[in-house]
Amino acid sequence: MLSLFSYSHVLKMLNFVSTPIGNLNDISLRAIDVIKSSDYLYAEDTRNVKKLLDFINVKISCKSFHEHNEQKVMLNILKQAKNSKVISIVSDAGTPSISDPGYKLITKCIEENIKYTLIPGPSSVISAMVMSGLPSNRFAFYGFVPRKIQDKKKFFEDLDEETKTSIIFESSNRIYDTLKNLADYLNSDRKVSICKEMTKIHENVIRGKASEIFKFVEENQINLKGEIVIVIEGTSKKITAPKINSKIKKEFLTKLSASESAKLISAVTGENKRDVYKKLIQT
Repeated sequence: MLSLFSYSHVLKMLNFVSTPIGNLNDISLRAIDVIKSSDYLYAEDTRNVKKLLDFINVKISCKSFHEHNEQKVMLNILKQAKNSKVISIVSDAGTPSISDPGYKLITKCIEENIKYTLIPGPSSVISAMVMSGLPSNRFAFYGFVPRKIQDKKKFFEDLDEETKTSIIFESSNRIYDTLKNLADYLNSDRKVSICKEMTKIHENVIRGKASEIFKFVEENQINLKGEIVIVIEGTSKKITAPKINSKIKKEFLTKLSASESAKLISAVTGENKRDVYKKLIQT
């Protein structure tokens, strides 16, 4: 079904408001105006938004809207919107619905013909892309690394074959494991940029090959505390069948040793035998 909204410059009933990713001075004048004019304000973490509200000197009650109460709160928001209330969904940091609650609400708004708009602003995805120094003509955003082992393996297998620059999020308490996986899965010449504390006073970008960066981390030469975005250079290798995914690896290793399997796959695909062997022995 065709869905068509004609937007004027008047305040919408439902606003998704982008907020600073670090430096509060990055809040836009339009975002401040929309927040001030809202009947209801929602955010994933109301404590974070309280700092922003204090900074822009706006006194408005803020309610929580996160993955654990998303379904229930979404029904309230839709009801308020239908009653012509002005509602703002404020991101904790960056642009709403990008690895934040909001996407499901947007789909419901489209289904029920409720007008909404985005108040544009900062995005850690775009900021990291620019700061990384890696090609920005084509890029893919992968979000957070999965937690389940099988999902994680598939995630890094896909990154290994991604030809576009890739962007992923990671928390500081899981960054070590993720950098190790990048060093194990990616070809040795792939470049990686670690962007941390962007727009803040301690903003830093660490650039190098995945294996080099992981070595520095192992030797405690890099402090990886704070908020982190990882940008990964796309592969330049030509991917030819067979793809060495978990299923193919299992089939080979039930019949041949890892060394023999690596030799055979390398002969068929033209991929470096040592890189194939590394993939085969990964658990």
